[in-house]
Amino acid sequence: MKRTPLLTATLSLLAFVLPSCDTMDKIFEPQPKGKAADPLAVLPPDFLFTRYAPLNNWLDTPVRVQIMDTPLMDVFRHPAMRGLEYVVVKAPPTNPKISIDKLALTRRQLLWSLSHDHQLHMTPSYNAAGEISCIEIRSRSVDLPN
Repeated sequence: MKRTPLLTATLSLLAFVLPSCDTMDKIFEPQPKGKAADPLAVLPPDFLFTRYAPLNNWLDTPVRVQIMDTPLMDVFRHPAMRGLEYVVVKAPPTNPKISIDKLALTRRQLLWSLSHDHQLHMTPSYNAAGEISCIEIRSRSVDLPN
């Protein structure tokens, strides 16, 4: 096969374009790979502490979080939070709207952010077999009279 200037130009263009197709695929992956959005985020070491490895793996997996104008107590039904049951033991006095848009946020970071910003206490609860059954949510805010 004889290499004509047109063939050479076409091959050069393909060599340039094909690697960028791989990059485009990575942009649209449903689950982000790699590090969390804020690897330097300070999380208390005792927040949702457990020695139960499946829960730790689930909590520390980065996920795409796109929550827009969602009431606080509805955030726990967001697709990123599926996989666990959440039981509200004491609801907060208000239910403000939440907006969070992060490409790769760990579930632990998301729960800490909600806990810290809205005065919620979260505790893992286990069943008789020692497996996680739910995360209990309690408001730490004090209801003061007007």
